[in-house]
Amino acid sequence: MPDIASREAALARAIVERASSVPPTIRALACEHIADFAGVAAAGLGSDSFARISRTLAPQPAQSQSAARVWGGAGWLPARDAAMLNAVAGHVDDFDDDEAELSLAHPTVTILTAAGAAADLVTVPGSRLVEAYVAGVELVMRLGAMLNPAHYTRGFHATATLGALGAAVSAGLVLGLDRERLRHALGIAASLAGGLRSNFGSDTKSLQTGNAARSGLMAAELARDGVSSTPGSLFGPLGFVPVFGGRVPPDDIAEAFGAPWLIDAPGITIKAYPCCTCAHTALDSLFALMAEHRIEPQRILRIEVDVDEAAPRILIHDNARTALEGKFSMPFCLAAGLLRGRLGLAEFDDALVLAPETRSLMERVVICPDPSLPKPDGRITLASRLRLLLQDGTVLERHTQQPSGSRSHRLSKDQLSAKFTANAASRLGPTCKEVFETLLALDRLPDAARGFDALCSAARFDPRASRQDLIDGPIALQH
Repeated sequence: MPDIASREAALARAIVERASSVPPTIRALACEHIADFAGVAAAGLGSDSFARISRTLAPQPAQSQSAARVWGGAGWLPARDAAMLNAVAGHVDDFDDDEAELSLAHPTVTILTAAGAAADLVTVPGSRLVEAYVAGVELVMRLGAMLNPAHYTRGFHATATLGALGAAVSAGLVLGLDRERLRHALGIAASLAGGLRSNFGSDTKSLQTGNAARSGLMAAELARDGVSSTPGSLFGPLGFVPVFGGRVPPDDIAEAFGAPWLIDAPGITIKAYPCCTCAHTALDSLFALMAEHRIEPQRILRIEVDVDEAAPRILIHDNARTALEGKFSMPFCLAAGLLRGRLGLAEFDDALVLAPETRSLMERVVICPDPSLPKPDGRITLASRLRLLLQDGTVLERHTQQPSGSRSHRLSKDQLSAKFTANAASRLGPTCKEVFETLLALDRLPDAARGFDALCSAARFDPRASRQDLIDGPIALQH
């Protein structure tokens, strides 16, 4: 087996050399994820979290050589800070895509925002940004396989830890780093990575995700300017993987990089609901049962959900009191779905969380950790069984293995477009369809930055629109 330094050098070489070999099918898939994220971020620009963090960073109206655009027309910031704010917008609603098998992370948020801010610094074609994005996703998923599930179950927020390294790769490729400087960028990002699951359900979840995008882009900028890192910072005894609880496998990650591209298989889930993915199969089951039966919430005696043993440690707010906590609350998600017949952004409202009818339903939800649920290679599974026990003795039950939006249940283009419009309509108005199509064709744009121009506009289509006016996405259309 080659020594650690050689393995890290080979990985950096593989990232640089194989990025341009991304095939057309993978490029098209990447553009779907990029477009989906842009729509999610458009909605997040109206969040209180984005407003609070934006006030602290204070974007400026003037452009400078090292500045990038803050989405939503907030102004300009040093590129790393712009990446941070844009990532906050894209993650605050927990509606951005999620990969729950290897990385246990939301890959796109840090990788795309770092690459997008870098594209404001240097002019690159859309094809280069797409290649950089795919390479960043690939690294996050392959490192995730070394770290998880132990890394995640110990309490680390993998989106923030792994995401910093993915952002370093995507930003580094956009900035044109050679393989030696990219190796240094990865080493720098490894020391800047951090984030805790204890902050789920608060502003800090999106903040630490934004910080990962910031750290990755800053690592790439520093490496470009000659700042060094020590060989072994990834795989050595005191490197990223061992220190964060992972195991460096004997096989060479460089040889496997992009063979196949993991964004395709096992793939990344484009979310149908703006909440933790651990709740999604139960929600799919709920809406399927509601489509088949007339279910009156007041006649439900008990709601039982069999879930993976790790799920209760992820869905940590059984007694949610705020909308942000509700995103990590199985009882709230099921109660809101029953009451409203859907679960979109409008349902994550503090008033609904505290409403008596919601509290009553939440008290009837019983979470049942079940080790017998099938799971790949002993990892965390998203599968669940939902049982509705009615007062007349009827039991309605459904088992769902994979959530809507996952590789085996991918959303159609029409569903992706519906989600994009639901998220972005209040900001983009009648240009939604045009912007969506532009982002799907990002790989063909001569200047990658132009793909995000619409997101950078300060104007809103309807300034009277609130986040509560946003309709639900594809699941509402199905059910």
